[in-house]
Amino acid sequence: MWEVLFNTRRLKEWVAAAKKIHARFGIEKALEYLIGEKFYRVALMLHYHKKLVGMIAEQRKKPSYNPIIETKYKDRKIVTDMDEIYEKNIVVANDTEEALTRFATLIKEAFEPYEIRSCFGSNPRLGIHGNIRTDEDYDFLLSKGAVDHSIGTEVRDALILGDMMKYLGGS
Repeated sequence: MWEVLFNTRRLKEWVAAAKKIHARFGIEKALEYLIGEKFYRVALMLHYHKKLVGMIAEQRKKPSYNPIIETKYKDRKIVTDMDEIYEKNIVVANDTEEALTRFATLIKEAFEPYEIRSCFGSNPRLGIHGNIRTDEDYDFLLSKGAVDHSIGTEVRDALILGDMMKYLGGS
């Protein structure tokens, strides 16, 4: 599944789209799309899977750890094997990290280092709503709860932004 989401062809398509955006709307919009939305998406997935692996790893250290969790839902019993989830998420995290590295290389080949640094210096909004809305539209979405915005998401995004900068040489 992850190979489909973040295969090299898809990453190249995103870079090509950013070049078209650059030609039509300028470098700021191009990098908001490419780095603020697409690169962020891959970095967010990596963050999620690493966090999940870390949480399960902490549970596995406990003497009372039981990898099998049974949950009843209506008339059904759902059995979850946390060791299986742990192993799968290690693989997915590794695959996603490789994709992020490939993606960073493609971005650095397509755009100048000063352009990438400028993107980070502009304090970009991250995610799908970051580059397609005006400030008023974005504030409206926030006010209606359509965009998840809390101290938790701010901290998460700050950590992810720091990671993104390391991959792209922005720090």
